[in-house]
Amino acid sequence: MKNTFTSLLAALLLLCACAAQAQNIRRVNNSGLVAGVNVYGTLQAAHDAASSGDIIYLEPTNISYGNLVCVRPLTIIGNGYFLQQNPGLQVDTREAITGSITFANGSAGSRITGCTITSTLAIGASNVTVERNYLSSATAYIGYNPSIGAVAVSGIIFRQNYVENGYPVYFYNSSTATVSNVNVTNNILGGGITTASGVYTTLSNILISNNVIGNLAGTSGAGFQVDNAVIKNNILTYTGTNAVFTPRNNAYSYNISGNTAFGTANGNQQNITPASLFVGGTASTDGAFQLRAGSLAIDKGESGIDVGAFGGVLPYRIAGIPNVPTIYQYSQSVSGNSLNATISTRSNN
Repeated sequence: MKNTFTSLLAALLLLCACAAQAQNIRRVNNSGLVAGVNVYGTLQAAHDAASSGDIIYLEPTNISYGNLVCVRPLTIIGNGYFLQQNPGLQVDTREAITGSITFANGSAGSRITGCTITSTLAIGASNVTVERNYLSSATAYIGYNPSIGAVAVSGIIFRQNYVENGYPVYFYNSSTATVSNVNVTNNILGGGITTASGVYTTLSNILISNNVIGNLAGTSGAGFQVDNAVIKNNILTYTGTNAVFTPRNNAYSYNISGNTAFGTANGNQQNITPASLFVGGTASTDGAFQLRAGSLAIDKGESGIDVGAFGGVLPYRIAGIPNVPTIYQYSQSVSGNSLNATISTRSNN
């Protein structure tokens, strides 16, 4: 009965995740309980069997699916993260875990969402979307392929992710490899945003908006070291005396800092402690960064939006639930030879 239930529930989860999708579906499950056509034990195996445009669904098991070097455009969907801390979002609270992920030449147009990434994330192709993932002990490199080095990329979207404290988002441009047209929005970034070896001039058209940078205690020195960027509606939590933002050729407005990094011009606020901004306390790891009642970040962003990861058009999504239908409640009973099941689903825009 346990194996039947596991297979049935996995199939139901897959149907919900892939509703209205026309591409081929590749299932990845390493629990030992699921087998069949288009079911693979590792992420790389599913990738190698896939065609351009396919969807790879990583079923939650809490066992790593290993590393991936992606060389074709694919959509990779996991289950979300911090699910035990945020009950009622998924019926299965386990995570879809990967090792290092490299988007290499040929993977332009790929998307990864809802995954826990435990090693390097390297974006070495254009038009890649990374959204609603948990980077656990993992640095995100934009414009980098480990086997090549710096790579020119454009059209990167990095949004609604949670990056663990101490691990930055790293623009890996060089004097010859440009990084352009990048949106870094609505993330919680423990390690800040920086640029390789102080090379700033080959960055262009960078939007950094509605992020929280640093930890809740305000003791993390994470900040911004970029150029040619629009930097707005962010919260920099660091309260130390040394500023962690250099203006350079950036336009910055409506940001809040725990020190004097942004000054007070253009709607910026300074010397605001994180304890006065966020709910903190007993909330979940990511839910703790929601704005508390009376927060000085409420309605203080551009056009009156909230400052921080939960503001704007596409606010941070608690637990990284991917924007596909999910099952959040399931019950079953056996009556004679009949299995009766009740399934509750919701959409996640």
